[in-house]
Amino acid sequence: MEKFLGIVQDGRFSILWPRPQCCTVKLTRIVRPASIADELAASHAIDLTEHEGRAIMVTGVLPERKGWLYEANVIDQAGPILTELVKETFGSG
Repeated sequence: MEKFLGIVQDGRFSILWPRPQCCTVKLTRIVRPASIADELAASHAIDLTEHEGRAIMVTGVLPERKGWLYEANVIDQAGPILTELVKETFGSG
């Protein structure tokens, strides 16, 4: 399980750290078996609406095939000042 810092934009999580420019993903709480379908992941997607435009830190598993962060859990949300600092620091502003 890794920790990721990023910004929520249009309901998706843009990872800024520890893999800058990695990807933008949706979050799901389910564990990813080798043959899981995207439809199942989508049915367990985490709604990021309340975090829109904010920096958040999440834990989860990022598989080789991009698009989803599995076993995800939002562990913290930044306020407006820290969100702007994160955007400025990582060039996402």
